[in-house]
Amino acid sequence: MEKKNILEKINLKYLHIAIIIIGILFISLSIFHTNMWFDESYSVAMARHSFAEIWQIGGNDVHPIFYYFCLHILYLMFGGNVIIYRIFSTFTIALLGIIGYTHIRKDFGEKTGLLFSFLTLFLPVVSQYSGEIRMYSLGMLLGTIMAIYAYRIYKGENKKTTYIFFGLSSLLVAYTHYYGLMLAGIINLLLFIFLVKNRKERKNDLIKFIVTAAIQVVLYVPWLVCFLIQIKNVSSGFWISLSFPGTLYEILTMQYKGNLPFQPIILTTIFYSYITYLVVKTNEEDRKPATWCFMIYIAIILIALFVSLCMQSVILLYRYLLIITGIFIFALAFFMAKETKICRTMTICAIILIMSIYSNVISIKEAYNNENREFVTYIDSQIQDGDIVIYSNAINGAVVTTEISQKHDNISYFYDKENWNVEEAYKAFAPYMEIKDTLNEILDNYSGRVWIIEAGNTHDLLNEIAEKYNINKIEDRQFTNKYKNYQYTIELIEKL
Repeated sequence: MEKKNILEKINLKYLHIAIIIIGILFISLSIFHTNMWFDESYSVAMARHSFAEIWQIGGNDVHPIFYYFCLHILYLMFGGNVIIYRIFSTFTIALLGIIGYTHIRKDFGEKTGLLFSFLTLFLPVVSQYSGEIRMYSLGMLLGTIMAIYAYRIYKGENKKTTYIFFGLSSLLVAYTHYYGLMLAGIINLLLFIFLVKNRKERKNDLIKFIVTAAIQVVLYVPWLVCFLIQIKNVSSGFWISLSFPGTLYEILTMQYKGNLPFQPIILTTIFYSYITYLVVKTNEEDRKPATWCFMIYIAIILIALFVSLCMQSVILLYRYLLIITGIFIFALAFFMAKETKICRTMTICAIILIMSIYSNVISIKEAYNNENREFVTYIDSQIQDGDIVIYSNAINGAVVTTEISQKHDNISYFYDKENWNVEEAYKAFAPYMEIKDTLNEILDNYSGRVWIIEAGNTHDLLNEIAEKYNINKIEDRQFTNKYKNYQYTIELIEKL
């Protein structure tokens, strides 16, 4: 019997390693492309600035700046290589999958660790966002590391390195995303309350924690001024909106939808019902670690909802939940590991795997579609020195600016006729983009070729320019990108 258990353990160990290797390859399939959507173009543009400039510009954005610092380091090492930026995001998810083997397995057992790695690498949402040039995967890694070391402190591990890893990951996740700040704040607060309650037995731990927390606060204070500026900017207008039941569906299905063309609400409901059954089945003392993770996950959603309802703008967005998805995945893995009938676990994993493969196939087709680069090839072949670019929709226009600036020195103008109050934040695109409130500032003293970038099948900006100025229309082309479904109408005119 003992030999059989040893063999089972060895097999589970190698199965775990195999899942990690296959999972890393799986999430890497769709990342080797240079397409961008607006948020990614913003990240790429920010990476070109110095650390001081990133701090200054980032203070007017809606996110903290640690991720942009990481990209800038990559920029200094490899230049503005978009694929390197994507590999960095995938690398952070790969590390999180490996943590299932190195940390979760050690703290919570073979099955929990294996399921954590599987869910981390094969949930549909992961393959969708693992290669995005955004801070979500980094935040997910840092937030999970913080939670792991917070648990170890809770359990009485008083190594100096435990407090260093906890404090550093806590500080960095707060500097990565404001959902990370909420996660760090809640976990630090809960740990503080626990240690205070048990201060007689845990006096030394309480002192170490207070020192660690104080260092975090001191090092985060410099960002608080920027944070207050960001609150002001967000309250003056933000594009996210709440809709019911749409927002509720997005939150419930976010981890399972990925790039699927439908909301898997029925499958999600069945899965949550199954997890609820496992929660009830597990005794109260044994389920504490995962229960707290679920409660923290839900608490952050409720805080974001409360802030959204109290402010004029909404900060509850489904993809922001990626920052706290690591603790969510742990809770799922923890309870799934309690299942005694392996056929049920295998069925759930098989369903998740099928959904993830379906989602990833769609992502791969979108990422590598030949149409994606047609607009770039067209502009590269036609643009001349001295040509200028104008757009009134920054979403599409900024992508064009970022693409052009990698090869050409042409200036782009964002015609901000609706006064979006983004001048400081959009300095990320400087020196290649300038923001003007009126067409007069751009065209009154200019004669020559003008590229007009419009979103979708529209000619609104062209018509507005034609009404005010004498122009000669040279060409009009339309392009559709499968990646993020961006549509461009590109008009080339000569302003006489």
